[in-house]
Amino acid sequence: MKTKFTLLFVLLNLFYFQLQAQDQLISGTVTSEPDGVTLPGVNVLVKGTSKGTITDFDGNYSISANENDTLIFSFLGFETIEESVGARNNINILMAESASSLGEVVLVGYGSTRKQDVTGSITRINAEELIKQPALTPTQSLQGKAAGVQIISSGAPGSSPVVRIRGTGTVQAGRDPIYVVDGIITDRIDNISSEDITTIDILKDASSLAIYGTRGANGVIIVTTKAGKIGKMQVDVSSYYGVKDVLSKVDMANSSSFVNFSNLAFGFQRFDQEQQYDTDWFEEITRMGTVTNHNVSISGGTEKMTSYFSANYFEEEGVLIGNDYRRLNLRSKASYNLTSKLKFDHNISLSLNRSVPKPFSAFTTAYKQSPIVPVRYIGGSFDGRFGVPFDNSGGRFNNVGNAVADLELNDEKKKNLILQGNVSATYDFTDYLTGTARFGIESGYGKSYVFTPNLEQFLAADPTREVSDFDSPNRNTLRVRKDDFYHWVFDAFLTFDKTFVEKHGVKITLGTTAEEEQNDFLEGTRNNVPENSNLFSLNNGEQGTDIVSNALSDTRRLRSYFARLNYDFDNKYLLTATIRRDGSSVFANTDEKWGNFPSVGIGWLVSNEEFLSNSNFLNTLKLRASWGQLGNQNIPLNALTFNTDLGAVFGPDQVLVPGSTITAIIDENVGWEVTEEYDIGVEFAFLDNRLSGEFDYYDRLNKNAILPISLPDAFGASGLTLTHAGKIRNKGLEFALHWNDKINEDFNYHFSGNITTNDNQLEEITNPFAFEQQGGSIDNGQVTKLLREGQPLGSFFLLEVEGFDERGDFVYRDLNNDGEIDNDDRQFFGSIQPDIFYGISAGFDYKNWDFNIEGYGNAGSMVYNGKKAQRFGGENIEASAANNIFSFDNGTNMNPAPSNEVPLSSTYFLESGDFFRINNITFGYTLPDVFTGVKKIRVYALAQNPFIFKEFTGFTPELPGNGDPLGSSGIELNAYPSVKSYIVGVNLNF
Repeated sequence: MKTKFTLLFVLLNLFYFQLQAQDQLISGTVTSEPDGVTLPGVNVLVKGTSKGTITDFDGNYSISANENDTLIFSFLGFETIEESVGARNNINILMAESASSLGEVVLVGYGSTRKQDVTGSITRINAEELIKQPALTPTQSLQGKAAGVQIISSGAPGSSPVVRIRGTGTVQAGRDPIYVVDGIITDRIDNISSEDITTIDILKDASSLAIYGTRGANGVIIVTTKAGKIGKMQVDVSSYYGVKDVLSKVDMANSSSFVNFSNLAFGFQRFDQEQQYDTDWFEEITRMGTVTNHNVSISGGTEKMTSYFSANYFEEEGVLIGNDYRRLNLRSKASYNLTSKLKFDHNISLSLNRSVPKPFSAFTTAYKQSPIVPVRYIGGSFDGRFGVPFDNSGGRFNNVGNAVADLELNDEKKKNLILQGNVSATYDFTDYLTGTARFGIESGYGKSYVFTPNLEQFLAADPTREVSDFDSPNRNTLRVRKDDFYHWVFDAFLTFDKTFVEKHGVKITLGTTAEEEQNDFLEGTRNNVPENSNLFSLNNGEQGTDIVSNALSDTRRLRSYFARLNYDFDNKYLLTATIRRDGSSVFANTDEKWGNFPSVGIGWLVSNEEFLSNSNFLNTLKLRASWGQLGNQNIPLNALTFNTDLGAVFGPDQVLVPGSTITAIIDENVGWEVTEEYDIGVEFAFLDNRLSGEFDYYDRLNKNAILPISLPDAFGASGLTLTHAGKIRNKGLEFALHWNDKINEDFNYHFSGNITTNDNQLEEITNPFAFEQQGGSIDNGQVTKLLREGQPLGSFFLLEVEGFDERGDFVYRDLNNDGEIDNDDRQFFGSIQPDIFYGISAGFDYKNWDFNIEGYGNAGSMVYNGKKAQRFGGENIEASAANNIFSFDNGTNMNPAPSNEVPLSSTYFLESGDFFRINNITFGYTLPDVFTGVKKIRVYALAQNPFIFKEFTGFTPELPGNGDPLGSSGIELNAYPSVKSYIVGVNLNF
């Protein structure tokens, strides 16, 4: 027996070494044609496997392969090269530049493929494009760079932009895309610095998104972070510093103009012409902001192991006084080739941020408060006290607060810790069959406090008050909130990739995934804590005053199975078919828990046909079409609501008997919102690939949008019920064009642009109990928006101002001619949805100099000047209105007569949201080999958002609000202005 085991052991080892002997170490250098410059970061892949590497800083690579293998070399901007290994150990590659991206390898969800084999709509943005526009989050740097992707940014420190891919397709459900970072699904990437990113792939159509099923309804953004490279250790350092200011200010009336206007509005001489104060409230609450960013990365590796580590520190002082944000990111990533077949990867990131929020309502308060009100009184009995709007007689003439007091007495701090990590293993069973398993987890912890100095606020509201007048026992209140969440995801899939008879390429992906996420928060308050921020703890408050004011715990689970087939015949005819089956814990009805989401795409590489093989003009032409269905499970929790305040008195003793009832009915049949999309596209390259581009037409329909309905009284419920009640369509065109050329060896230049048209519409109401939702409140009893069949989401529903009467009052159009002005006279006047949005870019490189300019704009949207419309009486007005007071003889006057009436929501306050903004202008110089050990130094100056061309008279037409089309989106009220920045920076490579 022992002899048999020994023989078996020897045979197994011989078999093992025989297999190992088939592999050989291939090395070489990749350079560019014709200048011979080495190319770092070139992807080197063994065809038909997931085995690959990247060239180091000097263009060198090494990889294990056998003599029957083929190596694929791909790099952005260069032609992809396939090279058979044979008996060679050294393979040097010369890559030719190309404006065409069809040879590029892109990520498609649970795998990758050549761009030329893609039948869906995918846009890739590389790292060089991202870092041209420094920002807190990589998504903000995407603005204007991808057709079909609308980025609505805010100037507030620590804020993330609103991202919409091919329009807004839902009212009640989630509208944001998901992010896939190194294979792990997450809802955020504000914990990643742009310097850590290699590529971003944006999946836009149903064919490319269906592999993500319910997670892909709003688009998917795949982020690949930097990894270590084979070769000696490389250190990269980047740093920049900049100053910020408000991009566009609004001129307000000074004290003289305000007095003149307001005396006319009040109808008597309420204010003296000579005023002690002339306060510029906007200047009092703003400052010159700053931004600082430092990033260090260390990478390197061997054939067996590569690693990457980075540290990033970002700090921003906002233009609103006291509004600050700081963030520290640490990221570590390693890859191990344990054997020639088994690869193991892991990465972990930590992000710690601290912020000091301030109320954005201060901008509206500063806009509205009178200039005759001081920040603080100087001299007199009120010396040093906060100013309030008192007139000559000591009466209050408006209800606007003191913006500076609002900022100083607002004491709020937040801190968050986010941990992300994943591990993955890839095993090559054969040269055409690979298995991948990975597990990722994300966890976050947040804590915030809001300290409210009740006594100080009481005194600030009226300078005649004294401490003895404060009759509340609660001198202050502390509210503390703790949040935590976790999200884990497990994927396991097999990839079969083989070419049969040299012409039939087949790639099949089969897999399963499971997810779970939980969000919890607990909020509590206590009164009379010590007035020292170091002692801000509920434990230090007054006993017996504690309240648990709010709490929530929500757990969701998802289980999925997916399959995808990619087939190409002779590199000409393409087919992609995908199916995903998702099961969600969100839905109450067992029959609705599972959903199937299929897609199919076809493509034709016309340029590979024989009749075009000798074309000197056309380099690439691909036609493609796709269809697919996607799901959306991010719906509001359809929870029972109770009214417990229904007691009644019964019996001879008149005893109060408590009562309660359900106020809303749940529709247990609520399930996935299902989106169906058709896409037709063309990809092309001409003139030796100098001119390239893409064109897409898409038609996306949410077939069963969830809307609130109001049931008849016979159902016994007065509340609203959520159910499938409508259809929402987005359809449009996308066009992207790129030109790259060289004048000579020292000078090259480029132009690019993209434009998107989108038609958004609530196409149909399918439930007879659905009602027209109002929205867009401006907090003065007026609403501005209405949801109606046949109209875009976020449509403004207003009275039309036809002019002014002899007194200078608004004359509204009496739409139904009934002699009264009411809601029946309102009509639609555009929406927050742009008809067109676009981006442009141009630049050149001359020797060691580089220049780049980028711009972004949109057209066809409307915005509502909510801060201007929110009037109750006695507020300040814009200089243009104060200096152009209504006169019936002035035929060009566009302003009403001075008035203190609350204005109705009308077209007078509706303005064009069209704008074009220069996003950045960059000018840099690179110094090569300046010092021993320093490979390259680049210094640059950058102007970010330096200019904007707009019709809107407010601070900014970019108004993301809360992202809700029926909420504050598109309304300038308590909104942060756009900011411009001037930055200097340096990049060093060691």
